[in-house]
Amino acid sequence: MKKTMMLSLFIVITAGMIWCSWGVVWSGQNQPASTAGAIGWQGNRLIAHAFGGVNGASYTNSYEAFITNYNRGYRLFEVDLVQTTDGKLVARHDWSHRLQPDLAAHRGRNVTMLQFANSLIMDRFHPLTLPDIVQLMQQYPDFDLIVDTKAGSKEQIQQQFAHLVNEARRTDPALLNRIIPEIFSPEMYDTVMGIYPFPNKMYSLYKTGASAESIVEFVRDKQLTAVAMPVYRVYLNPNLVPALNKFGVKSYVHTVNSRPVMQILSSFGVH
Repeated sequence: MKKTMMLSLFIVITAGMIWCSWGVVWSGQNQPASTAGAIGWQGNRLIAHAFGGVNGASYTNSYEAFITNYNRGYRLFEVDLVQTTDGKLVARHDWSHRLQPDLAAHRGRNVTMLQFANSLIMDRFHPLTLPDIVQLMQQYPDFDLIVDTKAGSKEQIQQQFAHLVNEARRTDPALLNRIIPEIFSPEMYDTVMGIYPFPNKMYSLYKTGASAESIVEFVRDKQLTAVAMPVYRVYLNPNLVPALNKFGVKSYVHTVNSRPVMQILSSFGVH
């Protein structure tokens, strides 16, 4: 009976998220500001994914998305970073043609940072390179930034994080205290921390099938303070969120854009 009720609840929640436009950051209210770079960043309960939704568009990682959601009160942002062929980092979720139609023929394989910067997102939003993002962090000192790098191999991770660290140091080394890498595996943790000992990290589960037990063990051993997971992990591993809460680890769930769904997940212990 309990399993049937849980399955029914999961179906209702999933349908609700689809109805509420999956992938657009929920932004019904202004959010309280955080103390950027301090332990208080986990006090933010909402994250503006890909810099947040803007004018009905999602996954833009654009300047307009950042400004719109900053003005709404968000102070915890997530950005997707990919590497161009000349080794630079730019804010883009993937190389699908819908984001920058005029670059579709390249399919990401021959796109330089200059080409990326000169191509509007969806023909209306301004793209951001890593130097642009660093300047925004300097201009707006009260927000924190979660970084989702799209690196696959250890070599790519090393290249991208070395570039990220060097760019931040060139502007202001203190900015590194406000950059929160998404860690996808214990191996990635070792690689990233070998480049720079980021004081703030987030363990992200969307690329891993690790057991709840191994997740809790890793988080505890590395003293991580936040975990991000797809909605289904809350139901697939019903003991995971309570176990993380027991150690004071905040659980973030993506992507949710509905207040009722948020309230239901909160009742399960999600931050």
